[in-house]
Amino acid sequence: MNQSILSYIGGWYICSISLSLYNKWMFDPKLGLSVPYPILVTSLHQCLLWAIAWTYLRMKKSNRPVDQSINHQTWKFYLKFIIPTALASAGDIGLGNVSFKFIALAIYTIVKSSSIAFVLLFGCIFKTEKFHWRLMVIVLVMFLGVLMMIYKPDMAAQKPDGNHEVLGVLLVLGSSALSGLRWVYTQLILQRGETNSPREPDKKTPIDTIYQLAPVMGFTLLITSLIVERPFPGIFHSHLFQINDSVSIGSVLRGVVLIGVPGVLVFLMTICEFGILQRAHVLTLSVAGVVKELLTIAASMLILREKLTGLNNWLGMFIILLDVSYYNVYRYNERRETAMPLNDQESDEFIQEFELETNKQRASTTST
Repeated sequence: MNQSILSYIGGWYICSISLSLYNKWMFDPKLGLSVPYPILVTSLHQCLLWAIAWTYLRMKKSNRPVDQSINHQTWKFYLKFIIPTALASAGDIGLGNVSFKFIALAIYTIVKSSSIAFVLLFGCIFKTEKFHWRLMVIVLVMFLGVLMMIYKPDMAAQKPDGNHEVLGVLLVLGSSALSGLRWVYTQLILQRGETNSPREPDKKTPIDTIYQLAPVMGFTLLITSLIVERPFPGIFHSHLFQINDSVSIGSVLRGVVLIGVPGVLVFLMTICEFGILQRAHVLTLSVAGVVKELLTIAASMLILREKLTGLNNWLGMFIILLDVSYYNVYRYNERRETAMPLNDQESDEFIQEFELETNKQRASTTST
């Protein structure tokens, strides 16, 4: 493995883990700023992310003008691909960030890994996956691990905090389900793209996708926030825009910077992921992803002083991580047996799985 790949993997780790810790610090009611409007803040992240992507594509001076990248597509393709994918991505990221108010980052990271199970489940439903008993075992074992993360022997006598933890896990499961649906829907579009939608002559990058999805995601999250959270004018009286319980020009500028940090991290994370895919096999990113989750759990324990309570939590963690590892091995062997080359379409599909994390934001993110 050459130095450039290691550099990109290192950058991916730093951006992704920093993003997870940052989001936990911003939304947690006990450990951080306790910002009560995670959906609104996430919508602002998407607006900034779009602005960064627009600037990047402008500076890159590609052959295709940036402001014409969507106009070249028919509205039918836009409605069938961009909007549904953006809605699923918005729900994925929004639910994930809301869950930080209720559960530890370590538990979030472990449960979020269950998105693979939803990918396989929706894949079998929408016929993008051929049903195999091993896939069913992977899904069942994954959900067994999640149940072990939730279950506690004294659950019947739980205090309100325990109920909040269950709610947090359910929010992450909802986020994982939308992540799986988004991934399978992307596969459907890519498989039928040559006949059902116009194709651009140039190969798209994750930055192009961010440029197209971020506006719809931001708008969807903003409308959801206005209905559910009703953030105005309360947002200006939160710790995000206050210092020592008072609002000033300095406190507002600090709030703007705090909102902007995740957008920058997601953008850099996406660049690192794409750099890895350009220089290594998909399996490299899969294995590196498992290691990243272990490092995220370790960081949450060392920095946030989080703990996994009880033997069932530890067993659940190992079951989920081993199941994810087995899934990667299964995919690798499947490619070898079918002599399937890593063509452009596979690269595009795998990029879609990682490019808009926010826990990642998968990631992390985000978003990478």
